[in-house]
Amino acid sequence: MGSTAESIDPMAGLWECLAVQLRKHRVAAKESQAGVGKRVLVDHKTVSNWEAGRNHPPVEALRTLDEAWGTGGLLEALHHFANTMQAPAQFLAVVEYEALATMMRVNGVAIIPGLLQTPEYARAIFTMAGSADVEGQVAQRAVRQSTLTRADPPYISVLLSEVSLILIPPEYREDQLKKLAEIAELPHVTLRLVPVNAGLVVGLEGEFYLFSTPEREVGWAESSSRGRLVTDRDDLRKLAVSFDRTSGRALSPEATRARLRDMIEGNSDEMA
Repeated sequence: MGSTAESIDPMAGLWECLAVQLRKHRVAAKESQAGVGKRVLVDHKTVSNWEAGRNHPPVEALRTLDEAWGTGGLLEALHHFANTMQAPAQFLAVVEYEALATMMRVNGVAIIPGLLQTPEYARAIFTMAGSADVEGQVAQRAVRQSTLTRADPPYISVLLSEVSLILIPPEYREDQLKKLAEIAELPHVTLRLVPVNAGLVVGLEGEFYLFSTPEREVGWAESSSRGRLVTDRDDLRKLAVSFDRTSGRALSPEATRARLRDMIEGNSDEMA
């Protein structure tokens, strides 16, 4: 007997995880398999096979469903990682939490967080890290950034060390600064710079994210080689306290926007 949507194990592999998430979000959207088929121009049996993991859906169909269901690019992201086999299981969970979050707190130190990167900056980072699929990861990062502009976006609070701006490669600096300035103007985003003269603050030890969803709060802590999913209550409290203490040393949102404008103008003068 073949696999069924009810029996499939999401921990068995990336394609299985995608199949489970596809069914989960279809049910949450109260759509039938036939209804999904009409959206993506296939019959209901094809959708059933996708959900049972017997066949793999094309990325174009998943892109359509992500947009229709407001998943923040989750299904396309899972498809990408299933194809490239480069994402650890923990990161797949983070992609889902990112898509479902009602509030996000982001602490950036030496590298600008992925949610805020231009394609050129992201490409430089992935190249530096020796990625085997630089262009694929750049494209997927752009998909994940749809969280910023989706119909019902989360509230996003970002603390960004000024060190990360100083370290932007000169050839990408102006475009990256302009992107940060644009993001800082979004009504659901609060971006605050932690100035270099703030000295040593607790939040400078590493990049991390805190995601608040209707069900729970989780974290993601970056390191030089890999990230770590944070679910322990005490560890989450430490990250929240770190974010709060760093926030006390940061510039105001208004001062941050002014600082970004000054840096953009100064960078333009340097390039003239």
